[in-house]
Amino acid sequence: MRATRSTSTSKLSVTAGGRFNLAQISMADQLGTSPDLNGSHSFSRFNPMIGLAYMFNPRMSAHAVYSESNRAPTPLELGCANPMRPCLLEGFLVADPPLEQVVARTVEMGLRGNAPIPGRRLEWKLAAFRTDSSNDIIRVASAIPGRGVFQNVAATRRQGFEASAEIKSGPWSTLLSYSLIDATYRFTGSIASPNNPAADADGNIQITPGKNIPGIPQHQFKARVDYAMTPAWTLGGNLVAVGSQYYVGDDANQNEKLPGYVVVNLHTSYQVTKQLQVFGLVNNLFDKRFSTFATYFEPGQIANALANPPTDPRMQTPAQPLSVYVGARVRI
Repeated sequence: MRATRSTSTSKLSVTAGGRFNLAQISMADQLGTSPDLNGSHSFSRFNPMIGLAYMFNPRMSAHAVYSESNRAPTPLELGCANPMRPCLLEGFLVADPPLEQVVARTVEMGLRGNAPIPGRRLEWKLAAFRTDSSNDIIRVASAIPGRGVFQNVAATRRQGFEASAEIKSGPWSTLLSYSLIDATYRFTGSIASPNNPAADADGNIQITPGKNIPGIPQHQFKARVDYAMTPAWTLGGNLVAVGSQYYVGDDANQNEKLPGYVVVNLHTSYQVTKQLQVFGLVNNLFDKRFSTFATYFEPGQIANALANPPTDPRMQTPAQPLSVYVGARVRI
């Protein structure tokens, strides 16, 4: 259920509203062999919002928004929340202790505008934001190899800014964007991370306010250039640069980071008819070797599978190497 109300003058507009969310999640054993699967959960919350927009002139405007939102735990999260019964994640569900819903409070302010330049057009956006979440849900590893559990943590914060600019000049189109995301924990406590080499004797690591949330790079930059050879044929390329990030499981930020990377891709498309388009893609043009995800594992799990088993608990997911695709899109 959602309601909004707006008022405006020639330059200033104000919008206020609210949304009531109600989620009821039930899980039941259909075979009759696992009654511990049965569970029923209900979550509800009213989320207010208010926004201001001010137009300085036809070429520049500003906005400020405050909003609240909530997210009910998913059936997977609800069914895998008991540390005494960790799951082979996404393998099976049981009726574990209920999780709290996540509540997020967001403030955003920004500017946007355009600058018509002879022969070209420039559009730009700049925004800063902060989202404070209570009872955020994270996934932590179990001492049982390959298993894990979801749990609430008291508070997290994601803040930063985003900037983008698009320039169009004849057949050329260029888009540049940059984002800074500072994602941190805002509580003091311990989290299980048994495979982390810096964990204590109980397999835990200690979290303090300001520690970065793993798996979220702080810096991302993207650039895209397209050229219309003809009205039907377009050539282009894009560059993606991603900063370093902590390994998933290094919530206390005690170990080295996964390095950042830069990758270049190419693309082309030809509109044969209104319904048919053929395209080609070249991903990772320079065949760079890098990883997009990293976590820890227990090397002893494979001690008997290899002649020279590893002793380093770090594990990375390598990116796709140089790849070429061709295909067609059809609209009916």
